Order: sequence, then structure tokens, then C-alpha cells
Amino acid sequence: MGSPLQQRSYELTLRVANIWMHGQGAGHALDVHRKLFEAASDLGAWVERAAGAVSREVFRTCVYEVNTNVRLVKLWIRLLDDLGFIEPEEASPLHDLAEEVHRLALAAIRTTRDAPQDAERNGHAVHP
Repeated sequence: MGSPLQQRSYELTLRVANIWMHGQGAGHALDVHRKLFEAASDLGAWVERAAGAVSREVFRTCVYEVNTNVRLVKLWIRLLDDLGFIEPEEASPLHDLAEEVHRLALAAIRTTRDAPQDAERNGHAVHP
């Protein structure tokens, strides 16, 4: 999973969620399922905003939001999976799909980066 900070913060989240869902908050796995649904819904909404963007800047902003929400979706899926609140045969395809969407979002972000002002392609100036 990423940096040591990401790994340790996920471990902290996992442990706190485990205490909550198996202790005082027993039966509240639905809260995490709700957060997963909200993040996935927001992800879809930002994709639609990006599709209808009126400018490159608006598109870029939307794609960054897509990236944020797909990362949240991946977090909630992983958390629910690691805590045993979703079946492994359901979790695996979700992990794979979320990873694919994340790769697509990152590719879109890379393509929206500003080109250098004096960029050339095949010997011709490229205009922004």
C-alpha cells in the first residue's frame, strides 16, 4: 500500500474500526458500508462532471476529485474486507475494479498536465 505513513494510518483505522464494530458499535458495519456507498456515488458524480467539463481546468479539477474518491472507495473496501464484513468472493472483484478505475483516473490526470509553452511535436509547435 504506499508510504509508511499510509500503512500505519491504515493500521490505526483498521484497529479502531475493529474495536468499534466488534465492541460498542457492534452491528455498525453498516456505517462503513454507507461510507463506501457515498464515496462510490461521489466518484460517479465527479466522473459525470468531468465528462461535461467546459474547460481543461474544470476537467482537471473533476479528475482530481475522481482520484480522491476512488482512493476512499479502495480504503472502505479494504477495511470491510480486512474486518470480514464482506465476503472474499465479493471483495476481490471490487478491489480489482477499484484499482482499474484508479489507474484510469491517474492516466487522465497525467494527460491534463500543462505542456511546456514551447513544446514541439514532430517538428511543429504544439499550441495549448
